[in-house]
Amino acid sequence: MGYETIVGELGLGISGGQKQRILIARALYRRPSILFMDEATSHLDLRNESVINQSISALSITRIIVAHRPSTIASADRVIDLSQSETLATA
Repeated sequence: MGYETIVGELGLGISGGQKQRILIARALYRRPSILFMDEATSHLDLRNESVINQSISALSITRIIVAHRPSTIASADRVIDLSQSETLATA
């Protein structure tokens, strides 16, 4: 995928991970103070997910993350299990 990649309607022709990286870049372009990520890295491999999470962490942005992947949950300062309505961990 490069700058000249032809992308069809609704992202036709690119992978789920490529779509997610584009959407994350678009969200970060405006330099938000709060970033809501709902399964935003679920289509990425663990290496790319780690690189993106480390890069976003360095930006000092408050992130609210909905996730199932253990590595994503482990990177959080505070974890809230919505099925239990309680805070599980605070760093």
